[in-house]
Amino acid sequence: MKLKISRTLKLFLTIVNAVLIVAAAVYLYLYYTTPHIIEVKEPIYNYVNVGDVHYQVLLLPNVLYEENSLSEGNIYITEFVDYIKASFEYSFDGDKTVDIKGDYEIVAVVEGYTSERDSAKTIWKKVFSIYPKTSFEAQDKSISINREIPIKLGEYKDFAQKVSETSKVNTSVKLTVQMNVNIRAVFDNKPVEEKISPAIEIPLNTNYFTIAKINTGNQTGKIEETRKIQLPIDNNVVILCIFVIVVLVISLLYLIFFTTEPTIEDLYLKKFNKVFKNYGSRLVALNNETVATNQQYCKVRSIDDLVRVADELGKPLLYEYNPNPFDITTFYVFDDAWVYVLDLKNSVPELTDHKAKDQSIDSEEEEEKPYSPSNTLAVKLDEAE
Repeated sequence: MKLKISRTLKLFLTIVNAVLIVAAAVYLYLYYTTPHIIEVKEPIYNYVNVGDVHYQVLLLPNVLYEENSLSEGNIYITEFVDYIKASFEYSFDGDKTVDIKGDYEIVAVVEGYTSERDSAKTIWKKVFSIYPKTSFEAQDKSISINREIPIKLGEYKDFAQKVSETSKVNTSVKLTVQMNVNIRAVFDNKPVEEKISPAIEIPLNTNYFTIAKINTGNQTGKIEETRKIQLPIDNNVVILCIFVIVVLVISLLYLIFFTTEPTIEDLYLKKFNKVFKNYGSRLVALNNETVATNQQYCKVRSIDDLVRVADELGKPLLYEYNPNPFDITTFYVFDDAWVYVLDLKNSVPELTDHKAKDQSIDSEEEEEKPYSPSNTLAVKLDEAE
């Protein structure tokens, strides 16, 4: 049995299927014939920057400590400290031989500051050179620097005291000793530049203090090269495209060969079945021919109008029973002086105009009850399709 759909809908679905088939075929062709190139970044040179500082606090003779020095991580009494022996270390390690150039210096920064809302603001600052800027150069995988310097707290403390006395500004003061390293390595004409400043920080105007290490640890880096790689064809994409094309072709063939336009009779059966589906419980079938000699006839345009009349008058909906649904075309509501009549065929414009074949059938999805001659109150209609 062929599926019945309107010519307009059939044409629309056919065009959509054809367009989708062409689009899927073009996509499959382009996917299969066009190289799929992606760019990936691959590291060609890896390196590690390591900056660190170690220190030892040398003590003056005192009544508290028997030893003459203290190791890292302690609390130190200012009056017992002679000087601090700091050892600054830096290393650059790569996985390939490169041209390495750079310079380094060690400076001491005395800084007066004030703390506001957990942040420090510098009021004044003075930089002292401890080890002058020195250049280095090598062609190797790695390079290392190790410099040991003495830090005499008394000199910097005296300087801070002098600034405070002359400026009349009393602030917190700290000493920062740091090694500033600048390095430049070149691999395959691709340069890499790094800066690192391992340091220690010491408060000056306190009776005791701790030493904090800052900017120490490892810094890794790499030089990357962009490469273009052609991806293999994904068979899953090809299979999916072929599957879609096959489904669309089958759908198109079905539309062409297994669908047809509805006839006028089909349209009438649709309308007829809808009437009995919606109002079958209110319809009364008459076995005899309807006779109304004294009443005047009044035609209504739709079954809904007839139902409203029946509701207003409190009368039933009547029709003349016939086993052939095509002969059941007229429905009535009787009043004392009037007979309200609905001619179902005339109420369906499609049945009086052959152009109705181009219109879509009512697309209700509910199952339709077939017509049964044995039922006089709810006529059921065999499926039209």
